[in-house]
Amino acid sequence: MQYPQIALQQTVNSLTFVMPNAAKLTIDKVALLRESWLVGLPDDIVTEAAACASLRAIEDGTLVHARGDACDGFYTIASGAVRFTRATADGHTTIIAVLEPPNWFGELSIFDGLPRTHDGHAAGPTVLLFHARTDFKRLLARHPIIYERFARMLSLRLRATFDLVEEAATAPLTQRLARRLLELAQIEPSGMNAATIPRGREVPLTQEELGHLLGKSRQSVAKLLRSWEQEGLVRAHYGRVFIERPDALTRIAYPERVEPAAAQIKRNNVRPDNTLDG
Repeated sequence: MQYPQIALQQTVNSLTFVMPNAAKLTIDKVALLRESWLVGLPDDIVTEAAACASLRAIEDGTLVHARGDACDGFYTIASGAVRFTRATADGHTTIIAVLEPPNWFGELSIFDGLPRTHDGHAAGPTVLLFHARTDFKRLLARHPIIYERFARMLSLRLRATFDLVEEAATAPLTQRLARRLLELAQIEPSGMNAATIPRGREVPLTQEELGHLLGKSRQSVAKLLRSWEQEGLVRAHYGRVFIERPDALTRIAYPERVEPAAAQIKRNNVRPDNTLDG
């Protein structure tokens, strides 16, 4: 595999990559960490973490790690995306999540010492900021506040997992598909993907992949997407779904957000029975 050229800038914390399509991409490691898992922490911690990390440019489809691999370290996505999958018993590949900058992954195997839980592949040309396992553990030992940060983040992901289990058992397909589309487009946060993009619109998955993600058939997903297309909510095209009306899709995904507001309006407009005129 050919790796892109790497040119050093004025500081070791910034590198320029010449990607395979000849586009130049400058990565500032400190800025990336400030937007990612070290957001809000002191500058000295961020600078130290940037100094012991390396940047890796990988091509589309490159395997970052496989299910069952021993933990080599911790990754932060600088550009591109990483798709996490798991093979089912019938040979299908189920997509668990698609992460984009400034998300991160790999901490679970560092903390519990067990092998990787999923396959991770680059989705398009991707640049990763890599902390070797020993360097990451050294950071944790020197700065316990990072432990506190990850304890909170892992707790949030566990809560999100409980929500997904409940959702799979009780929520209709319309609601579940709407939620996954909003999360994968980074319009709504999820347990795996805490970052959101205000102008997010695109979900880079086929209808079959969406079906595997939801445990439903491609036909069921396709039928629902066609219905939403007719209403102008989404547009499906060449293995991608474009969200045209995120506000309308959000009302389908999270009806509980609409109902309290409607109830509040009703309370404000209807007087109690004992209200006196005059």
